[in-house]
Amino acid sequence: MYELLPLTLSATAGAFPIISRVADEAVAGLCAEAVGCFAEMHAITVDYLKTRKQFGTTIGSFQVLQHRAVDMFVELEQSRSMAMYATMMAGESDVTERERAISAAKAQIGQSSKTLGRQAIQLHGGIGITMEDSIGHYFKHVTIIDASFGDTDHHFQRLASLGGLFGEQAIQR
Repeated sequence: MYELLPLTLSATAGAFPIISRVADEAVAGLCAEAVGCFAEMHAITVDYLKTRKQFGTTIGSFQVLQHRAVDMFVELEQSRSMAMYATMMAGESDVTERERAISAAKAQIGQSSKTLGRQAIQLHGGIGITMEDSIGHYFKHVTIIDASFGDTDHHFQRLASLGGLFGEQAIQR
């Protein structure tokens, strides 16, 4: 699958396509890492909702908090699907198709990192941002992932410049 690379890479030796592919593969890896963080954030938050008591009952029994946990789950699953798609397309030989998939996944991950992180912290209350609680650490980690290799806005712009996720195919149908 991978060809042996020469010890020195230069523009004249065609290094850019190799570097571009490696960067896209790194982004796909970061997307998968973010999904792992999202899954932990969701699991920790749901567990907290089941154990934290307020007004004589667990806060997880309140329907509005259940809905917010479900919203977190939906974000998690959308991100998981896009991360799988990015991983599948990371080895794509068609550069444009690969870049579309990677940017679409990274944009989804960036949006989900904000949504999931904010929900998790808010559902934990003040403890969610303390150094003793892991939710704040996960939120910081996914925020750094969002900023790595181009943030959400960068990847939305890149995706738009490539004609969207489906490009010309969507227009012709």
